[in-house]
Amino acid sequence: MAMEVKEHSYHEKEDRCRRVFEGTVRKYGGVWHLCTPGEKQPIVFKNPKDYVFAMTLVAMCAYDCPNVQVITFELMSNHVHFVLCGSEADVKAFFAMFKKRLLRYLTTQYGPTDLSHFDCKKPIAIETLESLRNQICYTNRNNFVVDHSQTPFSFPYGANSYYFLPIAKRRMGGRFGDLTLREKRNLIHAREPSYPDDYVIIDGYLSPMNYCRVDIGEAVFRDAWHYFNKMAKDIEAYREIAAIIGDSIFYTDDELYDVINRICRDKYGSQRPSLLGKDEKMELVRKLHYDYNADNAKISRLLRLPKTHVDQLFPSR
Repeated sequence: MAMEVKEHSYHEKEDRCRRVFEGTVRKYGGVWHLCTPGEKQPIVFKNPKDYVFAMTLVAMCAYDCPNVQVITFELMSNHVHFVLCGSEADVKAFFAMFKKRLLRYLTTQYGPTDLSHFDCKKPIAIETLESLRNQICYTNRNNFVVDHSQTPFSFPYGANSYYFLPIAKRRMGGRFGDLTLREKRNLIHAREPSYPDDYVIIDGYLSPMNYCRVDIGEAVFRDAWHYFNKMAKDIEAYREIAAIIGDSIFYTDDELYDVINRICRDKYGSQRPSLLGKDEKMELVRKLHYDYNADNAKISRLLRLPKTHVDQLFPSR
């Protein structure tokens, strides 16, 4: 007797996700991760006003580049991440427009500004469904892992807070069309405010829900649980992404604690780091430092080692 396949089974959901990914690539010409260098780079967005303008700027560039679809993005203080659909030429043009307009804004605010470091170099092609999932999660959790006052869903300067959160999607504000001409010009920092009247304004900027293709981003996950699980647990995938894009990734204590336990179990056959020998523990310390970007304080805290001992190994940290 043939086994009955349940509706919305794992395989059905995976097939649906794969069709969405393949259809998106066919329709738009590709999916890409664009990011600028972050480690040891100067601050670009100096205050909330800069972030607010940059949020509206993403909306403007998305509208003015109709061949590009924004799946998600996040603005960090000194770098940005975008996951975009389109041809390689089109996504490069999108970023060039964003950078040019951002430079003009920063120059009017702070005088001559150097953005030579603020460059996405070559966009990274996202060629598989699993890679797209990882890139979305990597982008949406970017601020959370460096700012412990945030959750992956509270940081306001990106599309992260809209993923699988119906309340955020329903949040309403003013409409662009209800603003006076002066207010429109002040919002976009340009004289010709030719953007849709029905665009919603939230917290002083054009909301990502006006243009961001969260529908595509959500559809490549089997369900909300799948997304939240990857956001919290798939840290090895994020380490690989960071290596590809030349980014520095940071992990929470809980994430690194899970890593430590896994390494102890899989490599040393031990249930906890306190049972490791001296040489094994030092090897683990080096792995956390070089492979997982753990600072000295975190290594000391998680392995219960005197920080002075760790500082002797890595005096520059």
